[in-house]
Amino acid sequence: MEYYKLKETELFSFFHFTETGRRPQSRGMTEIHLKPGGFQEFIDISMKVDSKEGVHEGILLLDRDWIGGPMTVNPFGKDLAKSFVEAVTHPKDKEEACSVITTIWNLTGSKNKREYLHEKKSKCEEQIDKLMNVYLGTEKCYSLELENCKIVVENVEDVGRSRLKIIISSLER
Repeated sequence: MEYYKLKETELFSFFHFTETGRRPQSRGMTEIHLKPGGFQEFIDISMKVDSKEGVHEGILLLDRDWIGGPMTVNPFGKDLAKSFVEAVTHPKDKEEACSVITTIWNLTGSKNKREYLHEKKSKCEEQIDKLMNVYLGTEKCYSLELENCKIVVENVEDVGRSRLKIIISSLER
Protein backbone atom coordinates (compact mmCIF):
# COMPACT_ATOMS: atom_id res chain seq x y z
CA MET A 1 0.00 0.00 0.00
CA GLU A 2 1.18 3.51 -0.74
CA TYR A 3 1.53 5.92 2.16
CA TYR A 4 -0.77 8.47 0.50
CA LYS A 5 -3.55 5.83 0.37
CA LEU A 6 -3.00 4.99 4.02
CA LYS A 7 -3.51 8.67 4.84
CA GLU A 8 -7.00 8.42 3.28
CA THR A 9 -8.14 5.69 5.71
CA GLU A 10 -10.20 5.97 8.90
CA LEU A 11 -6.96 5.58 10.84
CA PHE A 12 -5.94 9.07 9.73
CA SER A 13 -9.32 10.77 9.27
CA PHE A 14 -10.98 9.67 12.52
CA PHE A 15 -7.93 9.69 14.80
CA HIS A 16 -6.37 12.78 13.18
CA PHE A 17 -2.86 11.36 12.84
CA THR A 18 -0.17 13.80 11.77
CA GLU A 19 3.52 13.35 11.05
CA THR A 20 5.90 14.34 13.81
CA GLY A 21 9.10 13.48 11.97
CA ARG A 22 10.95 11.43 9.38
CA ARG A 23 14.21 9.58 9.79
CA PRO A 24 16.27 7.96 7.00
CA GLN A 25 16.90 4.23 7.41
CA SER A 26 19.11 1.74 5.59
CA ARG A 27 18.38 0.52 2.04
CA GLY A 28 16.56 3.71 1.01
CA MET A 29 13.83 3.30 3.62
CA THR A 30 12.40 6.17 5.68
CA GLU A 31 10.76 5.86 9.10
CA ILE A 32 7.79 8.19 9.55
CA HIS A 33 6.64 8.97 13.10
CA LEU A 34 3.00 9.88 13.76
CA LYS A 35 0.85 11.09 16.64
CA PRO A 36 -2.96 11.20 16.98
CA GLY A 37 -5.06 14.28 17.70
CA GLY A 38 -5.73 13.14 21.28
CA PHE A 39 -4.11 10.96 23.96
CA GLN A 40 -0.69 11.56 22.39
CA GLU A 41 1.20 10.54 25.51
CA PHE A 42 -0.19 6.98 25.26
CA ILE A 43 0.10 6.33 21.51
CA ASP A 44 2.98 6.06 19.02
CA ILE A 45 2.89 5.00 15.38
CA SER A 46 5.75 4.59 12.95
CA MET A 47 5.70 3.57 9.30
CA LYS A 48 8.64 2.35 7.24
CA VAL A 49 8.30 3.42 3.62
CA ASP A 50 10.51 2.98 0.57
CA SER A 51 11.69 5.74 -1.78
CA LYS A 52 8.33 5.63 -3.62
CA GLU A 53 6.50 5.84 -0.25
CA GLY A 54 5.27 2.25 -0.38
CA VAL A 55 4.55 1.09 3.17
CA HIS A 56 6.69 -1.90 4.23
CA GLU A 57 5.95 -1.90 7.95
CA GLY A 58 3.64 -0.24 10.42
CA ILE A 59 4.13 -0.26 14.20
CA LEU A 60 1.55 0.85 16.75
CA LEU A 61 2.52 1.20 20.42
CA LEU A 62 -0.18 1.67 23.07
CA ASP A 63 0.45 2.10 26.80
CA ARG A 64 -0.91 -0.94 28.67
CA ASP A 65 -2.24 1.23 31.53
CA TRP A 66 -4.24 3.23 29.01
CA ILE A 67 -5.74 0.37 26.93
CA GLY A 68 -6.78 -1.67 29.97
CA GLY A 69 -6.48 -5.32 30.84
CA PRO A 70 -8.52 -8.38 31.80
CA MET A 71 -11.15 -6.42 33.75
CA THR A 72 -11.71 -3.32 31.59
CA VAL A 73 -10.90 -2.39 28.01
CA ASN A 74 -10.59 1.20 26.82
CA PRO A 75 -12.99 1.48 23.82
CA PHE A 76 -10.87 4.18 22.18
CA GLY A 77 -7.77 1.96 22.43
CA LYS A 78 -9.43 -1.06 20.85
CA ASP A 79 -10.96 1.13 18.11
CA LEU A 80 -7.52 2.52 17.33
CA ALA A 81 -5.90 -0.96 17.33
CA LYS A 82 -8.66 -2.34 15.10
CA SER A 83 -8.38 0.61 12.69
CA PHE A 84 -4.59 0.25 12.56
CA VAL A 85 -4.75 -3.45 11.64
CA GLU A 86 -7.50 -2.76 9.11
CA ALA A 87 -5.60 0.11 7.46
CA VAL A 88 -2.06 -1.29 7.37
CA THR A 89 -2.79 -4.94 6.46
CA HIS A 90 -2.03 -5.67 2.81
CA PRO A 91 -5.25 -5.28 0.75
CA LYS A 92 -5.06 -8.90 -0.50
CA ASP A 93 -4.88 -10.16 3.11
CA LYS A 94 -7.79 -8.13 4.55
CA GLU A 95 -10.28 -11.01 4.40
CA GLU A 96 -7.94 -13.39 6.24
CA ALA A 97 -7.09 -10.67 8.80
CA CYS A 98 -10.79 -10.19 9.54
CA SER A 99 -10.59 -12.53 12.58
CA VAL A 100 -7.90 -10.29 14.14
CA ILE A 101 -9.88 -7.12 13.43
CA THR A 102 -13.16 -8.59 14.74
CA THR A 103 -11.54 -10.05 17.87
CA ILE A 104 -9.98 -6.71 18.83
CA TRP A 105 -13.20 -4.82 18.11
CA ASN A 106 -15.32 -7.19 20.24
CA LEU A 107 -13.09 -7.12 23.37
CA THR A 108 -14.88 -6.00 26.53
CA GLY A 109 -12.67 -7.09 29.43
CA SER A 110 -13.83 -9.61 32.04
CA LYS A 111 -16.79 -10.53 29.84
CA ASN A 112 -14.36 -11.99 27.28
CA LYS A 113 -14.07 -15.40 28.92
CA ARG A 114 -15.22 -17.82 26.28
CA GLU A 115 -17.08 -21.01 27.14
CA TYR A 116 -17.07 -23.85 24.64
CA LEU A 117 -19.75 -26.50 24.25
CA HIS A 118 -17.13 -29.05 23.29
CA GLU A 119 -13.99 -30.03 25.16
CA LYS A 120 -11.29 -29.63 22.57
CA LYS A 121 -10.75 -26.22 21.00
CA SER A 122 -10.03 -25.92 17.31
CA LYS A 123 -6.75 -24.34 16.18
CA CYS A 124 -8.70 -21.22 15.14
CA GLU A 125 -10.38 -20.94 18.57
CA GLU A 126 -7.01 -21.33 20.30
CA GLN A 127 -5.51 -18.58 18.14
CA ILE A 128 -8.42 -16.20 18.83
CA ASP A 129 -8.09 -16.87 22.57
CA LYS A 130 -4.35 -16.22 22.37
CA LEU A 131 -4.91 -12.90 20.56
CA MET A 132 -7.49 -11.85 23.18
CA ASN A 133 -5.12 -12.76 26.02
CA VAL A 134 -2.23 -10.85 24.46
CA TYR A 135 -4.39 -7.75 24.00
CA LEU A 136 -5.65 -8.06 27.57
CA GLY A 137 -2.05 -8.37 28.82
CA THR A 138 -2.12 -11.95 30.13
CA GLU A 139 0.02 -13.52 27.36
CA LYS A 140 3.20 -12.33 25.67
CA CYS A 141 2.85 -12.68 21.89
CA TYR A 142 0.49 -13.57 19.04
CA SER A 143 1.43 -13.74 15.36
CA LEU A 144 -0.34 -14.49 12.13
CA GLU A 145 1.48 -14.91 8.83
CA LEU A 146 -0.69 -14.22 5.81
CA GLU A 147 0.15 -14.40 2.11
CA ASN A 148 1.49 -10.83 1.80
CA CYS A 149 2.06 -9.63 5.36
CA LYS A 150 2.65 -10.73 8.92
CA ILE A 151 0.73 -9.42 11.95
CA VAL A 152 2.44 -9.56 15.36
CA VAL A 153 0.74 -8.43 18.57
CA GLU A 154 2.96 -8.49 21.66
CA ASN A 155 3.42 -7.05 25.11
CA VAL A 156 6.73 -5.21 25.44
CA GLU A 157 8.66 -2.84 27.69
CA ASP A 158 9.39 0.37 25.79
CA VAL A 159 11.23 3.29 27.41
CA GLY A 160 10.33 1.95 30.86
CA ARG A 161 6.62 1.53 30.07
CA SER A 162 4.53 -1.60 29.54
CA ARG A 163 3.04 -1.36 26.09
CA LEU A 164 1.06 -3.32 23.53
CA LYS A 165 2.93 -3.40 20.23
CA ILE A 166 1.23 -4.26 16.95
CA ILE A 167 3.56 -4.79 13.98
CA ILE A 168 2.37 -5.35 10.44
CA SER A 169 5.23 -6.23 8.08
CA SER A 170 5.19 -6.75 4.35
CA LEU A 171 6.33 -10.18 3.17
CA GLU A 172 6.85 -8.96 -0.40
CA ARG A 173 10.34 -9.50 -1.66
